[in-house]
Amino acid sequence: MHVLSKVKGLSRLEPTYIPRDDITTTVYMLYSDISSPLYDLFTLHKRATKYCDVDTTAEGCDIRLPRSYTYDELSLKMLDSLDIMCRAPHKTDYYVKIDDDLIMSESMLDKIIRKMATTDCQVTGSIALDYAFYWPEGQMYIFTRNILETACKNMPYITDVYPNEDITFGLLLNSTDPGMFCSNGWPRNHWHKHYSDRRVEINYK
Repeated sequence: MHVLSKVKGLSRLEPTYIPRDDITTTVYMLYSDISSPLYDLFTLHKRATKYCDVDTTAEGCDIRLPRSYTYDELSLKMLDSLDIMCRAPHKTDYYVKIDDDLIMSESMLDKIIRKMATTDCQVTGSIALDYAFYWPEGQMYIFTRNILETACKNMPYITDVYPNEDITFGLLLNSTDPGMFCSNGWPRNHWHKHYSDRRVEINYK
């Protein structure tokens, strides 16, 4: 799979104007019975709004969706979650989708968002281009209020979805505009499933 950050001319999160101090952010995750019950072990996970199946037994749910979903129906779960965000009376400046096995400090996320707020970037993360549109790969990506509004506007016209919810999110945007997407310039500010240092080792099954 190719990654957009390898495309010539892709913008990175380089500041273009002064950061704002009043940035508002919504962090969210699709939560399920297979998620770890120690969701509040990480402050970033505790901060996230957790969208759960209607019959889940998992603790810590913030919003119960109207139905239950199999793993192959995560796109439907994502669309139902987005629909709630679309109908919310108050929108935030940025939306952060995280997986429940993301390992990342809350301070690092805030640093990336503050940096993103100094650019014209609309979607940042690890961006793939193996379809007819760009799409953000799953463990974490960030998008603006304008992108949420675009997704909300296009949702009624989606007649089919992909098994992968993040590809379906890319389908909602249906764009190959390199000015909309950018690389956030990590490589080592977040980890997926595994992390270790001199004192700590974390492994998700």
